[in-house]
Amino acid sequence: MLFSDLKIFFMRNSGFFFIFLLIIAGLPLCSTPGHAESSNFRLCVVNERLDQPDLALSQYAKLHAYLKKRLAEKNIHVDKLIIAKSVNDLSEKIQHGEVDSFIEGIMPTFEVERDTGKVDPQLIVWRKGQRQYYTVFFVRKESAIKHLEDLAGHNIAFESPRSTSAYYLPRITLLNHGLKIFPAGPEVPTDAVQYLFADSEANQAYWVQRGKTEAGAFNDGDWQRTPSQIREELRIIHQTKPLLRWLFSFVTTVKPHVRQAVNDILIRMHESEEGQSALHKAVSIARFERLSEADRKNLDHWRKLFNDTGLKK
Repeated sequence: MLFSDLKIFFMRNSGFFFIFLLIIAGLPLCSTPGHAESSNFRLCVVNERLDQPDLALSQYAKLHAYLKKRLAEKNIHVDKLIIAKSVNDLSEKIQHGEVDSFIEGIMPTFEVERDTGKVDPQLIVWRKGQRQYYTVFFVRKESAIKHLEDLAGHNIAFESPRSTSAYYLPRITLLNHGLKIFPAGPEVPTDAVQYLFADSEANQAYWVQRGKTEAGAFNDGDWQRTPSQIREELRIIHQTKPLLRWLFSFVTTVKPHVRQAVNDILIRMHESEEGQSALHKAVSIARFERLSEADRKNLDHWRKLFNDTGLKK
């Protein structure tokens, strides 16, 4: 067929001409809903124990495998579980585009949010049977310390720098009550509260009972789990407002259809035996739940205190 004949053919059959152009360009002739281009998803968790580098992997392996299996059905590929060494390391990984989501406490989440500007909390994480909790400050039963203000010039045991209820929250509360607070050391002002890290809630209670520190602070669940023979020798002097237990957050660049798919799977995960098993293995998670408007207002309250009290690096 001559060129002039082809020209006439395509002019009379414009549909064939369009298909001809698509074939030349290498484009698909059609797209079918449910068979979209595959997407990737990367979950990150922070290792709670630096002396046990494989701890987080063993805790979250089943949850990660569950997500991988379910998301594959939606044509979303789940990359290997990412383990951050610290909250700062998590922030750096987000800045470098290595993370799509993470599970953390409220205050560490605020810290990552502040440092990256790329965090969108989506779900509540029920942990150790708690949807929310609050911090209690406690002293020995015979202590002369009656109120938070009485802690000036004394020391207090926190758990670890990553703990929301046993570090961030009590530190923010003390600052909000006008107290100075410093790590224990020889040059701390005499009217300041000095803090030490006990590495576990059990140690905090034991240190106060034995007089190693004059006060401690952790959440109400830990108070109930403290052995009665120790708890009977202690006394609560203050408790904070409640805050949500943990959060599941996305990085803001994650595609909407990936967010929806992940959220839908997580909030129904507790409904199956397989899902329950994976959740329990992951630091005793009971379930995931969508944030309500009241929950977001609660987060706004604590976010403002976190920023106003100047907990900076």
